Amino acid sequence: MNLQPEWFAGLVGVITPLVVKFITGSSLERKWKSLIAILVSAVVGFASAILSGKFNANTILQSIAVCFSISQIFYDQVFKDLFIK
Repeated sequence: MNLQPEWFAGLVGVITPLVVKFITGSSLERKWKSLIAILVSAVVGFASAILSGKFNANTILQSIAVCFSISQIFYDQVFKDLFIK
């Protein structure tokens, strides 16, 4: 399979806020939610690097950064208001 890792990480980054919200609920502090978001982004970074066939440190770190950045932007701009009760 030949996926571009940053594109895949970006796509998953859009979904990551929903995944983090599902995992954490609303009972955890913001720092724990951020750590979970980073862990999910790391998993996505590794997966996208493997799927792209470019498994090296540079590709992994780029994919993690893209996924985390996009997930934070989407959370702030789209999902934040939806999650407030």
